Amino acid sequence: MTLTIFIALILLGLVTGFYSGLIGTGGNVILIPVLDIVFSHYHVTGPESVKFIIANSLFITVFLGLAVSAKQYRMGNFYIKEILTIGIPGMISAFLLSEWIIASTWYEKHYFDLIFLSLLVFLTLRLLLIKSKENQEENTEKTMPGKLPLILLGLLTGSITSLSGLGGGVILIPFLTDALGVPIRKASSVSIGVVMLLALSVSISYLFVDTVHIEQVLPWQMGYTSMFIILPVLIGMAFSSSYGVKVAHRTSPFKLRVIFGIIMAILCIKLAYGLVVNL
Repeated sequence: MTLTIFIALILLGLVTGFYSGLIGTGGNVILIPVLDIVFSHYHVTGPESVKFIIANSLFITVFLGLAVSAKQYRMGNFYIKEILTIGIPGMISAFLLSEWIIASTWYEKHYFDLIFLSLLVFLTLRLLLIKSKENQEENTEKTMPGKLPLILLGLLTGSITSLSGLGGGVILIPFLTDALGVPIRKASSVSIGVVMLLALSVSISYLFVDTVHIEQVLPWQMGYTSMFIILPVLIGMAFSSSYGVKVAHRTSPFKLRVIFGIIMAILCIKLAYGLVVNL
């Protein structure tokens, strides 16, 4: 069984790495539902399961974001000023809220599932029903908005990251493209850089926890993270994330939005079914 889980996690990494490189969201929309199933195998339930899911998914996202950002930098599609303007405030809000979640038991699994599902439903409807502004998509030199909107967006994204484990890309991309008028390819590049920073902030919080108060339920566990879970996923991602970036640059913005929306629609159905069954 252990070998089967290890191989399955490598396959998960291959899929997640390609998807993240293609769309620029961090891949957590795929990671989280699968990790939920893996942790249920180890009988991790209740508020503790939320902490394990967020900790491991975002720890993985740190390395995924680094790999994709490095690829974007080599391709001349990396925007450090915008990433730091959004990312630094986001890191602060993400870390503080994570510390609150770790220190308490109020954040039950059904709250986590409802927030996760609500975000996916909103984004799925937006991407599938709202027409993209095609005349903006290719103008990657368009000026970004002022600092204040980006700082506020960072604070919001950091908070949502701590509550949902999604990494922030699913919030950043819609706000940057639809509300602030940023071309989708530039928004995707900024998103993955910010996602990396937010994931790092949350991961530090969950990794350096007093282990006396945490039950050791997973192999190779440190704080709320498990190297047995993380390493095979990272191995898979190492082979697929850069290829996803290459495919993204050959794919039209319309097709990217449709792919994003369809995958989230499938996940919405899965999550909604789970919530109904557990009522």
